[in-house]
Amino acid sequence: MLTFDLDDDAIVAEMSEEASQSAQPDGLYVLDSPVTVKGHEPFAELRLREPVVFDVLMQAKAIGKRVTEEGVYDGQIALVSRISGWPVLAVNALPASVLDDAIGYVAGFEEDARRKPDEEADRAAEKVFRLDRAVEAVNRTWNELRLREPTVAERRRFKADEARQTQEAFFQSEINLMAAVSGWQMAAILKMPISVFAKASDYLTGFFIAGPTPGSRFRAS
Repeated sequence: MLTFDLDDDAIVAEMSEEASQSAQPDGLYVLDSPVTVKGHEPFAELRLREPVVFDVLMQAKAIGKRVTEEGVYDGQIALVSRISGWPVLAVNALPASVLDDAIGYVAGFEEDARRKPDEEADRAAEKVFRLDRAVEAVNRTWNELRLREPTVAERRRFKADEARQTQEAFFQSEINLMAAVSGWQMAAILKMPISVFAKASDYLTGFFIAGPTPGSRFRAS
């Protein structure tokens, strides 16, 4: 299970503040009619950016223990709310088609980066990912992610995390594996752009899917 040095509320507050300060919005939608919610100024613009890993982890947490259509939609609403800075009540007041476009935009960063079902896994002995924009975390600058094939022990930990069979558990298992193999601190991984994380995670888990016939590396002596 993914663990933090800080309690969950502190992590949420810290990561939300850091993400909003470090990530620049790159998507803007101006509403025809501003959304009004009691206690807030009217919301006229929806500004979006690429999610970081922590944003997607919170989305998975919002889905809940059982994956249902309603839960997935709740998770998507939660993600748009986090990225835009709008309260959930304001997001719920959006025209449905506008929310669909917003979901497609923020989810597209991960979906476009993930390995396609018919795409062959990359089994290179080593893989290096260089970030266009460095991550600042734990008093360090992180701009290079160096990975290699996971060990048996690392795969066992991955399978144990994954066995809880929730969206959150699946995503946490990828995060934990990334931390174990890369040597990156957890705080740095949580601030990583989701597109980089998705490609890197697919490289690591690519060693766990069907490949060469078992035993083909060995010959009779």
